[in-house]
This record gives sequence, structure tokens and C-alpha cells, in this order.
Amino acid sequence: MKIICIGDSLTYGYRVNNENRWTYLCQHHYGGINFINKGKLGDTTAGMIYRFHEDVILERPGTTIIMGGTNDFLMNSSLENVIDNIATMAKDGKQSNINIVLGIQPPVIPSLAETLWASQVNYEKINNKIKLYREWALNFSKETCISYIDFYKKISQELNNIDVKKLYIDGIHLTSEGHKLMAETALDTLDILS
Repeated sequence: MKIICIGDSLTYGYRVNNENRWTYLCQHHYGGINFINKGKLGDTTAGMIYRFHEDVILERPGTTIIMGGTNDFLMNSSLENVIDNIATMAKDGKQSNINIVLGIQPPVIPSLAETLWASQVNYEKINNKIKLYREWALNFSKETCISYIDFYKKISQELNNIDVKKLYIDGIHLTSEGHKLMAETALDTLDILS
């Protein structure tokens, strides 16, 4: 079985060694399932749509995990635009008989991101868009009978128990420890599906 994970740097694993990325950890857990990481640094949901046919449809995976939107929000794209793009990919995948799973990205951490990423961005506004996107994704998944992996919920809960710098490199991207949590969350969902 083949699972393609399409997304941006949160899927790719920015500044995390390959063997510590959540996609690799999932692959290592399952052995017989080939996890293919099609995350691309700096990508937006528009870029993901552009490469969706080649990177996903033509590869004929059993399942694809679609996660994007954070870069769109960092570039001041609208929530509606992200929703339209994600819904288009989900529809195209379903029409090609691919099992679709939406990945709901983790929140950003304004205090870290302002210092370690870019100071001129309104990260509270971005977090608000991510929360609204999450609400849409949960409803969309229910309405269309597709699954989702709620990385947002898992990471948010863990932030109550652990120093934020153990999970985040720069307020946007996750550390190796953060990727372990993402892998655990993905595996819990995928175990339910199998």
C-alpha cells in the first residue's frame, strides 16, 4: 500500500533530519506501507493543486494525506481561497478512487515566530485563520465522509504540558519532538482506518 503526503514544510519536515520526520516515523512503524513525502518548502495550496495530478493522481496511492494553508495565511491569502483549494484536491482525489485524509496543521506560536521567523507578521490573525480552517475541515470531513488527522488538537494539548521550544523550532515549524507527536497522531488515525 502507498500513502502520499502532500503539503508544505510542515509535511516536508523543515530543518528536521529525514529519519525524524513524521512521515518517516509512520513508514518505519508500518513497514509494509510506503509513505511518500511530497511536502515542499514554502508551498501554498495553489502550488499543491498545480502539482496534485502529477504528485498524487498519477502515482495511484491508496491514500493521500493533504495538509496545507499555513503559508497561504502567512502570505495573507483568504480562508476561502484555502478552503476552495483543499476541497478541490479532496474532490479530485476521491474521483480517482483515492482515500482522502485531511491533515489539520498545528497552530503557530506568535511569541516565538515574531522573534525567530519574521517580526512584521500578525501571527494572532494567522492562528485565527488556522482555527477557522480547522472548524471547516472537521465539518467538511463529516459531510463528505473523509477522514482527518487533527495535528492542531494534539499539539495544542501538548503545549499545556511541555516547554514550547521543545516542540517548535521557530514558532511555525516543529522540532523532532514535535514530529514524534505528529507521527503518533497520524498513526492513531490510520490505525482506526485500517
